[in-house]
Amino acid sequence: MTREGSPEEPGPVARRPARAPRTTPELIVELLGEAARLTVAAIAVAYRDDTRFVFASDDEPLGTLNALIEGGGHPIGLVGARLGGGAVEYAAHPFVEYRDHPQAAAYLQTLRVPFLTLLRTHVDRMPDNPRWN
Repeated sequence: MTREGSPEEPGPVARRPARAPRTTPELIVELLGEAARLTVAAIAVAYRDDTRFVFASDDEPLGTLNALIEGGGHPIGLVGARLGGGAVEYAAHPFVEYRDHPQAAAYLQTLRVPFLTLLRTHVDRMPDNPRWN
């Protein structure tokens, strides 16, 4: 409240997320934990008109993530899949920084088809194709 009794406009502090954004190494640790649970996992990095993926299996996932962020991307959550017995199970969840933003979870669900299409092309080329294991 101001001294006159009328409410103050919320300042920048009111708009900050409840949790400070984590570092990119912390995001990679979460990615690797998810990858241990799934056949494949990736961080979804959103741009205005595109989404890129940083896979746990990338040669240098931390370097890739940092480069995508420096290029204007925003890491919003994890996507992945469990493959086996001819079935594919898609998984997605926003990072804790975006859990209060329902549009983040909804957006990750829109990535299902492009992610699984990308995954299918890579899995089909793998010598030990996990789709059939």
